[in-house]
Amino acid sequence: MIRAARAEDLDRIGAIPDAAFLPYIARIGRPPAPMAADHRSDLSHLWVCEHDGDVVGYMGLIARDGPQIALQIEPIAVDPDVQGKGIGGRLIAFAEAQARSLGVERLTLYVNAAMIETRAIYAHLGFLETDRRVEDGFDRVFLEKSLPR
Repeated sequence: MIRAARAEDLDRIGAIPDAAFLPYIARIGRPPAPMAADHRSDLSHLWVCEHDGDVVGYMGLIARDGPQIALQIEPIAVDPDVQGKGIGGRLIAFAEAQARSLGVERLTLYVNAAMIETRAIYAHLGFLETDRRVEDGFDRVFLEKSLPR
């Protein structure tokens, strides 16, 4: 089940990226940005996925203006204990449904360039690379998925 995050979810939301992104610290040279995120201030944009009554994943969804309106996924993380069980795919499908319900025709997100496995998953889900740049000291790859009506 995917639902809006609540204050009582914050400890779990904080623990998930700590576990999920731990392997990338050595590759990036420092903790990835989601490990240091202020989830309390982001709470109104966060959604959680429950599996067997436990919060096992979460994502942020933020509407972005620009030449084209987009729904940006920022961040998304799944507990390593349940990775490979479709939780991330369910979160992405939920994001797509939210975007369509808002009349938004594209999803955007970014990922650290060093996270090659994650980039491959997003490519498999239909995301295309649109840009690469250094932001906040992180080498980021920006991805987009068009959602035809």
